[in-house]
Amino acid sequence: MKPWTKRAMMACIGALMIVAIFAPVFAPAPVHAQDLDTPSPRQAFLRSLVVPGWGHLSLGDAHAGRGRAHMITDVGLVLAMVIGEQRQSRLLDDGFAVAETYAGISLTDKSRSLQLAVSDYDSFQEYNETMLRLRNWNRLIADTPENHWTWDSSERRVEYQELREQADQAGRAMPIAISLMVANRVISALSAARLAREASPSVTVSLSPVYMQGAFQEGGQVRATVRF
Repeated sequence: MKPWTKRAMMACIGALMIVAIFAPVFAPAPVHAQDLDTPSPRQAFLRSLVVPGWGHLSLGDAHAGRGRAHMITDVGLVLAMVIGEQRQSRLLDDGFAVAETYAGISLTDKSRSLQLAVSDYDSFQEYNETMLRLRNWNRLIADTPENHWTWDSSERRVEYQELREQADQAGRAMPIAISLMVANRVISALSAARLAREASPSVTVSLSPVYMQGAFQEGGQVRATVRF
């Protein structure tokens, strides 16, 4: 599984945790007089957490602009992730092709430490000799035919190195996109829940005894307060 895919899964898990934490906060009050077409705060929260902006759109035209903004932001971030992943994959493939053609080593499915060694040293012998000289014995690469490389020239090695660095930069942009996607969902969900609560009329019913002429009378008085 690719690292950015793991981060996306963690983002989804984080969103589910947010549901578990905040959903009870937006539970409807016990007594409400509410238009059936208007979602409850809980519904608006969950809708916008799943699809940013959905909760705003379900609240009517007054909030449609805000809803579309959240949706467009989410789509843009998804596209940025897809494009970034494709660019990273293409750059790595180009780099591996350069290494296989000019250094005689296949780096597909090889460890990152080996890939970095190939980008920094002109040959397998040079790398291992340097590690021995520095006494970094734990960083020695196994002396097997598939781990051997020798660059035709330092220029080709630098070409591979630059492709690797560009691929790493593309990969580092993905966690940022994932974080922004989570933030967009949380902001949209909280905003939609607040707007739904403000749009929902609340009815409070109270019963109190009637006090007349210095004494309590039989019966009672019912008061209803409607808040918008």
